[in-house]
Amino acid sequence: MAWSALTGPCVALIVLFFGLTSCTPSGPASATCATLEQSRFFGVFSSTTTLPSAPCSWTLQNPDPRRYNVYMKITKPTDSCVPRQIKTFQFDSFIETSRTYLGMESFDEVVRLCDASTAVTYLESSKQFLQIRKVAPRNALEVVGQEQGVSEFKAEFLVVGKRNPSMPACQMLCQWLEKCLNSSTHDYPCGIMNTPCQCWEAPKRKPGSCYRGGVYVEKCTPVPKDNGRDSWAGWARWSVCSQECGGGVQVRSRTCQPEDGVCEGTVEEGRACNPQPCIGKL
Repeated sequence: MAWSALTGPCVALIVLFFGLTSCTPSGPASATCATLEQSRFFGVFSSTTTLPSAPCSWTLQNPDPRRYNVYMKITKPTDSCVPRQIKTFQFDSFIETSRTYLGMESFDEVVRLCDASTAVTYLESSKQFLQIRKVAPRNALEVVGQEQGVSEFKAEFLVVGKRNPSMPACQMLCQWLEKCLNSSTHDYPCGIMNTPCQCWEAPKRKPGSCYRGGVYVEKCTPVPKDNGRDSWAGWARWSVCSQECGGGVQVRSRTCQPEDGVCEGTVEEGRACNPQPCIGKL
């Protein structure tokens, strides 16, 4: 799917979803104020730098929704906050011919950016795109209200594999999940519903014990290392491209040796593939 499909004049569907009354850049590929994140498995951004004006959008593309879930932690604004100025939602794709978002689901009730009862909120996205949008005011009253605007908030995102997730990703996700569950209430439940990680405390090691192949062994002989340091195994092969055309993503991963070791560097990395346009395909 080409992002250029979202540029051009305003469309009725965007008006329906976001209540915009003027022709403003409507999609993630807006030439005036838009950010598209691709091939990244972790990142942090602040609203003041990423969403400096309205309308404006930040969009994260999931490398492959069949293999990955996206998790986000949002630290809410501490000062002013204008309801309905920031929209958060996920969707599968955007069809230019019918101006339609496919599989669109709002996260506004999960995020509740202006709800000061909690300082941090979490969400889980399983679709192709996750977007945070700063919308334009609909009338003169909102223009006056938005002169103060939403004060700075921070967002962190994490892309985690559904099968064999990396240890660093799970360490962070488990921290998020613990805080999310601790702050969860009947009226404001935790936004993380599923996790591929095993979020429980590992047993304390006894003298002479070790981990081998991810299994705790009480009596074992440590394997000698040439340099006395943990090291990376070679990179696995690149995965099949996530799209046949229009721009997709390939990913590959590597493991730390031994499995319970700590290595510096990246566990997974991605690269763009199949950039050729989709001719005759929706």
